[in-house]
Order: sequence, then C-alpha cells, then structure tokens
Amino acid sequence: MAGRTPKNTTQDWIDAGQLMLIDEGIAGLKVDRLASRLGVSRGGFYHHFINRDEFLDQLVGHWEATCRFLPDEPPPVGPVEAIAWFDGAITRLIGSEGYDYHFDLAVREWARADTRVTWAVERTDRQRIEMLQKFFEAIGYRGEHAATRARIFYYHQIGYYAIGVRQNIAERRRNVKLYIDILWGAPALAAARVGDTMILEARAA
Repeated sequence: MAGRTPKNTTQDWIDAGQLMLIDEGIAGLKVDRLASRLGVSRGGFYHHFINRDEFLDQLVGHWEATCRFLPDEPPPVGPVEAIAWFDGAITRLIGSEGYDYHFDLAVREWARADTRVTWAVERTDRQRIEMLQKFFEAIGYRGEHAATRARIFYYHQIGYYAIGVRQNIAERRRNVKLYIDILWGAPALAAARVGDTMILEARAA
C-alpha cells in the first residue's frame, strides 16, 4: 500500500539492541522497550526471533562480526609490510573506523553476568592478541617477548577506553610515535627503516 511504513528488518532490531545495550546495559534490554524504541508493537520482535535469548545470541554475534579492533587481514611476515599494517591498525583505532569502543565496553560489562558472553569475549580477546603477536613476530620478536608486547598493547588500548581517557584525535596522533618508540624497542625500530626514513615518520610528514 502506498505510503505504508516498511516493516523493521532483523538488522533494525539488532542495531536498536546495540544502542540500547550501550545506553542502558543488559538490564535495560527488554523486548517491549526495544519495540518502543523502534516505534512498533512487541509482536514484530517475534517475527524475527524465537525469543529474547535468540536475539541476544545474534547481538553477540553481531558484536564479534562488526566490532573489529584490528584489520581483518593478518599482518604480513615482512617487517616493513607488517609495520604498514600496524600503522593502518592505529589509524583505525584513533578514528574509530570499524571499531566501536562503546559497544565493545558494553559487551564486556554484559559478560560479567552472562557466561555465554564471557566465552565470546575471551575468544575475541584471544584472537586479537594472537594477531598482535604475529605482528611483533614479524618485526623480530620471538616467543614470550612477542606475546608480552602484544598483551601490553592490547590491554593498554582496552584500558584506555575503559577508564575514559579524554583526548581528541589530534592529541592521540601526536602521542603515537612516542608509544611506538617505547613499545617496539630499538631492534624493531631499526628493522622498520626504509632508507633513512621510518614509515610512520613519512606518513606524519
């Protein structure tokens, strides 16, 4: 019928659930409140989901699929190429490109009360740290040295968001080189040189 408002899609419900989880936490994520947020009756919810548990499972899956802390592709094995990969990862984090830290933190808080979500968070953390470890291996570190640097970087970034550090994008970009100098160490920095100019220095110019 002309002028009729289209029905909400499954993704509309998931997106609304994401926003409500961020705003109100898991305790506020109720079917009737979701329906009110979308301006429809709660009956529409059951057109897409068997029950609230199925909806929550899909919401967790949506977080795993879309809240991308790192690039989807693993870091290359060559040091110069790996550092270009890491540079792209830093740019994504600073610009919140593909990574919604509000959503990430909301899911982590939810995981405190739901074992299913705890497993998803632990699995995702493990995958992210393993990818970072591959990066540090690519620039010359081995074993626990690579693993520890990966954990330090990851825990620092998650903690940065969790404690609510207030910095604008320009301030964060200014600090990148100092963080890298400290985290990578002299051997990796030397391996990252192309001629006499480091990739990150060249990009900042």
